[in-house]
Amino acid sequence: MARTHDSRRRTIALVIHGGRSDDPGLRAAVQAVRDRGVRVQPHVTFEVGDAATFARQAARAGVAAVVAVGGDGTINEVLNGLSGYDVPLGIVPLGTANDFARQVGIPEDAQHALDLILDTEPVRLDTAELNGRRFLNVSAGGIGAEATAETGAAAKAALGPLAYALTGLKKLVALETRPLRLRLPDGERVHDALLFAVGNARTAGGGMPVTPLASPNDGLLDVCIVERMGRGELARLALKVRRGEHLGEPGVSYYRVPWLDVLTEEPVEVNVDGEQVRASALHYRARPGDLRIFLPDAPPAAGAPDDERPAGEEHRRAVRSDE
Repeated sequence: MARTHDSRRRTIALVIHGGRSDDPGLRAAVQAVRDRGVRVQPHVTFEVGDAATFARQAARAGVAAVVAVGGDGTINEVLNGLSGYDVPLGIVPLGTANDFARQVGIPEDAQHALDLILDTEPVRLDTAELNGRRFLNVSAGGIGAEATAETGAAAKAALGPLAYALTGLKKLVALETRPLRLRLPDGERVHDALLFAVGNARTAGGGMPVTPLASPNDGLLDVCIVERMGRGELARLALKVRRGEHLGEPGVSYYRVPWLDVLTEEPVEVNVDGEQVRASALHYRARPGDLRIFLPDAPPAAGAPDDERPAGEEHRRAVRSDE
């Protein structure tokens, strides 16, 4: 919002995670915004669903922007509260992992993040959808989702993103697989999967590039599936996943599609931008350009930059399956 004298831009709504409302940096940043002549409406969440409700109410009231203040879960709720409204989304990343904000370069400092919202124009970005619910970053099932679900609040507060990794290591003991049937635009696939991820963007679980070729502005979803394998193989693969070098490795399948269905015999735990879903029929689809959002730079393009690309055969083995 470069010109705050514009009457359309005099009011922004902040949807603040209840655990972050007393953050002194946030309070100072809000005062600085008010000093610039912008009206700020703070809404502090108390329970699940509050963020979506506050976002929806603010959008209906005609605010210039709705700002999610918190982690990936808060962003996800606000994103869904804005569904059906063309009100731009701003982000002040005060969560544990901040996966989406980190990869698109949104500042972690509250003042800098709010300045970005005030001083730039929103851009168009894709979102994704799982069973009618929007998400912005990555949805993961299997070991990854279980690790996120079982990472306690105290561990996250003390260890940050490392807490997810430590819980994930515990999940390696069982190495439970799940039979998955995938419906894709060009046919069906069957996988005996340890984990799967569907990405609108690249990283999850505290910065792990599980869908390293994903871009939130290409109209496609990136799907990564890790098949049954031994602990030693999985440990070695985990190191490659951390570097985004796992594509093309044995036991790894990768698809780029506008939609897919994931069908399981029994309900599975699925993490969606920090929120948990349990279902046995998962319908994913890309929603091209349906979100306006404040970013420091242009959205990342499909495929990583040269110095970040996975080495070897993986680009040639990634399968694009279009309608």
